[in-house]
Amino acid sequence: MRTLALIRSGIATTIQDTGRSGHQQIGIPPSGAMDKFAMLMGQRHLGHRNNEAALEFAYGDLAFKTSHPCHFVVTGAPAIITIGDAAHHSGSLEHTEANQMVNIHTSGHGVYNYLHVAGGIAISTCLGSRSTSPRERIGGLEGRYLRDGDILPLGPESKDYEALDSIMPSTRHRDTLCLRFIPGFQFDQFSETTQQNLISQVFSVTPRANRMGIALSGDPVNTGIQALLSEATCYGAIQIPPDGDPIVLLNDRQTVGGYPKAGAVISGDCHRLVQSRPGQRVRFVAITPQEADRVAWLEHHYLETKLS
Repeated sequence: MRTLALIRSGIATTIQDTGRSGHQQIGIPPSGAMDKFAMLMGQRHLGHRNNEAALEFAYGDLAFKTSHPCHFVVTGAPAIITIGDAAHHSGSLEHTEANQMVNIHTSGHGVYNYLHVAGGIAISTCLGSRSTSPRERIGGLEGRYLRDGDILPLGPESKDYEALDSIMPSTRHRDTLCLRFIPGFQFDQFSETTQQNLISQVFSVTPRANRMGIALSGDPVNTGIQALLSEATCYGAIQIPPDGDPIVLLNDRQTVGGYPKAGAVISGDCHRLVQSRPGQRVRFVAITPQEADRVAWLEHHYLETKLS
């Protein structure tokens, strides 16, 4: 059996695919890759299906060996890959011999990388997905973050590889990242001053960021809403807790919550936000559902053009 051995597991490394759906009513989040663009790009490079699993890790610094010669590709944040004595940039198809050490290091931009190995990570699915949800301890390898020394099974290698454009939008540097959002019904309950405070100021990404959500800092946003019944959350929801610092909810979010929500950031901008390091400046821009639909269509067309 073909295997991958993790010599250095890196930070917050998990097995992810495109996520699971249809289980939030029982408290199971969708999980899946934080940067969907990077996941799809790597899958297409290696001729994988959209549900093929890869390794997601934060801030680089991962090392591995494979039991057999195989192809792989690293996508997401820019990284340097060292195979033996040769250094390569991420985003291109690479080859490693059996038991050859491969090191992956961050280049200082972005957060999440994806290691796609030909054949995919061949673990069993759980609720229709191989994605790890550590809080619920399901999916992946024993439902946990990966550790040094873990051995992962690989599927059979395909020979159907594609040459793709490695430049994807989620990792491009932006002085200020605009987070377009659709206002929710609670936004109408905010005072005009609170609404303007949310959409006129520039926030900063904080170190309080993980797969559940990303907290922002700025002038506190006082919603004036003292109590709410818990209600369902959605991807990109902008929660505003009592301290006034907005939190954008992401893949491993809690499925219900009781904080007021200004609305929801569109998915394409969430994919860019997850690749933003602490200190990145962001601002909210309110758009209509019709505008959000047009953006979604354009991004889908862009991906189909890049990955076809």
